Amino acid sequence: KNTRNNMDNLDRELLNLTRNGSFSDAFLSAVSSRETITTSEETLNQAQMLAAAMFEENFPAFPKDSLVTSKNTTSQAGIQTLQTSLQRGASDPNPLSSNNSSPLQTLQRQRTSSLSGTLDQDDTLKRKRDDDASWERRVTRKLTDERKAVRERHEKVNSMNRDLFRLFNDLQGISADFNVEFPNPEIVVVGMQSDGKSSFIEGLLGFQFNIVDTNIGTRRPLILQMINDSTREEPFCRFRKETLTAEGEDPYEQRDVPISYLTDEIMRRTEALVGSNKNRVSAQPIFLRVEYKNCANLTIIDTPGFRLGGDEKLLRDIEAMVMDLIKPQHRIIVCLEQSTVEWANSLSRPMVKKIDPQFTRSILVNTKFDNRVKELRDSECANKYLAGEGLPKGKIPFYISMPIRRNLDPRRFKEEIDECYLSDYKELLQVRFDEDQFGANIGFLKLKDHLEAMLYQRYKESIIPTVQVLENLCIKTHQELEAVKKELKDTNLEIQKSKVNNFLGSFVLFIERFLEGTVMGDPDKFGLTLQEEKMESGSGDWPSMIDLMELYDIQNSGFKLYGGAQYERLLNEFEYVSHSIEFPSTSINEVASALGTSKSHNVPFFEAAASDIVQAKAKQVLLPLISILLCRCKFIMNHLFDITINTIIANESHTFGILGRYDSFIKELQSCYSAFVEDTKEKCEAKALDDFAAFTKIMDWDLMSGISELTDYDYLACTSEDTKKRVEAIMGGNRGQMLRQSTGRSRIVDQDIYQRVLMMAGRLFAGVRYFFTKYIRAKMNAFFLDPMFQQLGRNLTDHFRKMTDAQYEEMFNLGIAQLKQRAITLEAQHQKFTAQRDRFKQVVSGFKKLSEENSA
Repeated sequence: KNTRNNMDNLDRELLNLTRNGSFSDAFLSAVSSRETITTSEETLNQAQMLAAAMFEENFPAFPKDSLVTSKNTTSQAGIQTLQTSLQRGASDPNPLSSNNSSPLQTLQRQRTSSLSGTLDQDDTLKRKRDDDASWERRVTRKLTDERKAVRERHEKVNSMNRDLFRLFNDLQGISADFNVEFPNPEIVVVGMQSDGKSSFIEGLLGFQFNIVDTNIGTRRPLILQMINDSTREEPFCRFRKETLTAEGEDPYEQRDVPISYLTDEIMRRTEALVGSNKNRVSAQPIFLRVEYKNCANLTIIDTPGFRLGGDEKLLRDIEAMVMDLIKPQHRIIVCLEQSTVEWANSLSRPMVKKIDPQFTRSILVNTKFDNRVKELRDSECANKYLAGEGLPKGKIPFYISMPIRRNLDPRRFKEEIDECYLSDYKELLQVRFDEDQFGANIGFLKLKDHLEAMLYQRYKESIIPTVQVLENLCIKTHQELEAVKKELKDTNLEIQKSKVNNFLGSFVLFIERFLEGTVMGDPDKFGLTLQEEKMESGSGDWPSMIDLMELYDIQNSGFKLYGGAQYERLLNEFEYVSHSIEFPSTSINEVASALGTSKSHNVPFFEAAASDIVQAKAKQVLLPLISILLCRCKFIMNHLFDITINTIIANESHTFGILGRYDSFIKELQSCYSAFVEDTKEKCEAKALDDFAAFTKIMDWDLMSGISELTDYDYLACTSEDTKKRVEAIMGGNRGQMLRQSTGRSRIVDQDIYQRVLMMAGRLFAGVRYFFTKYIRAKMNAFFLDPMFQQLGRNLTDHFRKMTDAQYEEMFNLGIAQLKQRAITLEAQHQKFTAQRDRFKQVVSGFKKLSEENSA
């Protein structure tokens, strides 16, 4: 038999022969039915060597010719003779065990050992083959069961969602209809560019709309407001209007945007705000409301992706924007990272850790897992990777793969997501990963289950606070309704004037308090970070300046501030900006032209040339700073108006009735206040410009001694690091040396003269820059800040005192008409709030009952 199986059988019989002195009965029975046993040449040669060794040493009388009859056959008679001879040698069935081993005996033992090893190895391989086959059958069964479980999970999740969303649908309606904030859970998706954020969001939405093809999410945040609507068989998508033209209008557009046009609309809105180039982003989000029968009631925020390389300002803008978006505690952070990125090289995770150090409200997700799972060759490698590195105990990332194919219909898209998961699951099963530890974190559907469970818990936690908010709304609405009714009865003109005077006094008092410093205005809600202030002010960035927030520690730049704290931060920023401006480039032609002649002599006057150059260069680079500084200051003061009105309405309405609800009065007050701020700005700007002209008209060289400078500073070829050291020296109060004047004079403008004049001009410019910075700050305090304390109250009082009775009546008659409409609205709101409060109380009772049943 030339098969491997029969070769193995022959080896076993030879081994049995040497161990036991006889062939097996099965082997002899097989031999008796055939003429010969044919085997391979190699096996036959080994058998001949063994037989020769055995019989030459122990059975010298045995007829060897009867054993081997030819090269490739062994006769049946020879085998029988061998059997008989071995039986006669039963007194020593294992003659080869003697201590006096001959070379032939040694050869026989080696052959015996080799055959034993071969047998053991074959048994091991056979067991492995059997085990692998058994595991493959188990993998097949597991995949079949998991495929069935996936289908069941879809049905279970949808059923659970409908019950959950039905409760919070109305909560979102209240928030939108009455501008009431609830800490509803929101999902913020962060990650590096092209880490699969948009594909992940498409998975949650349940349909594709090709946002991944355009990198839209890298330029403006996309806020998706998902509303579960059982009547919507297809997604109903509406964008929020970029600007509202009328008070009370529906902020969302009426037209439905088909899925196939969503990308184009997002691109259009993005480019309308930041332009078509790719180096600008905006924190102003795009709102897209999606109503669909299978989507959740939650808000998903797709953030700009973190980047490596490219425009430095763009990188900083994106990072600051994303960090602000993930700060609110009610937001769940989904941090995505490509699976092909090694743990040590992770970039998104360290960013999130700054906000959420223990990842308590973060879900870590490794995307594009299909690219990594093929590299996991065994269970040890797979389990080590799936456990992650440097994470808090018990924090295990999720691993997902999403469909690569585009333009799939919703049904096929869901099926492809399932197939991606099952493919990854099969790969992991084949390497025998620890399913008990990591199985719950594999696949998009598992991630979605976890996310919805987390949301469900957050919803439950927010029910009780929501009841309290609704209770407070009922009380406040009732109080305001009663106040409106009372106000409609008290329409006496003199009473209204008295209320106006009292309101103005409180308004000015709050303005002063906000400038001096107070938290009454809710800085978390109304305060602005430096980045937000620069974007909302519309004044533009400082001219020809890089972003100083990266170089210098501008005070409280990341905090939300208003009033005096915001004003002081602005002045601190201005000082850094001003001190960072270097002496502008000056050509040799400019120097030669500045070295003119005098009416009384023709000696070249280097100091005069340097003075003239500095006068021109200072106007070129320092003067524009005044305008930007004043525009930003004007924005800060105007920003205080809304904060003050909201604070008065919330805290002082019992004193002034509901005067703060008279839109006509508030508009008149705002117009007067804004005019005062604008007038103050113009006066301050005039003072600053006059002083700048006087300061640079005649250059006072003696004034430049003692300025804070570095003694070894290169004014003409400075690096950014040199500038940083000089600015820090100035801001730290170091002192330098007086200006040094050179003595040699020549009208030939060579490189030596050129450099000498430039050095004079550079040192002189440094002095102008230093004192310019200080005196502008003084002007701001004297002619902008001080009038806000000393003149605002008198100005507002004079304005309303000069109004005629007819003007008062016109203003308040409009207000009365608005109050009547307000009373109708309040009546309806009170009824809705009461009904919603009662409904939520029933929900709370239902949860309590369910909890008691579960405990029982």
